[in-house]
Amino acid sequence: MTERATFLRRWRGTAYDKVERNCWWLAALAQAELFGRILPAADPALVADVRARAETMATHPARAEWCEIQAPVDGALVLMGKVAGAETHCGVYLAQDGGLILHTDERHGVVLDPPLELAAARRWRLTYLVPKVQ
Repeated sequence: MTERATFLRRWRGTAYDKVERNCWWLAALAQAELFGRILPAADPALVADVRARAETMATHPARAEWCEIQAPVDGALVLMGKVAGAETHCGVYLAQDGGLILHTDERHGVVLDPPLELAAARRWRLTYLVPKVQ
């Protein structure tokens, strides 16, 4: 079994928790374990406040280390929200797993969803980011 399959089997279906098992936790975990990338820790106080979360995601200094791409690639960080620059949710694009977005939500916990289905169901704009080449 591949490292990725083991990771997905371990975490898929894990219940959502606003503080400890939220979307940023999962994106950071997947980036670290599957792609060797470290994302900054999320401030638990911001998780519940949607406006503060959107502001933090838009203005965090680490965002300057990533660039937006038009078409998703394996391992891309996916920011989701109704308005570009005010995203409130995130996940990771997994091309090798059928082009699905790994994310977590309150109702289903850790899930894999097709981008078009996820965008349509929530009326979200999806923004794909990859690390800038150093």
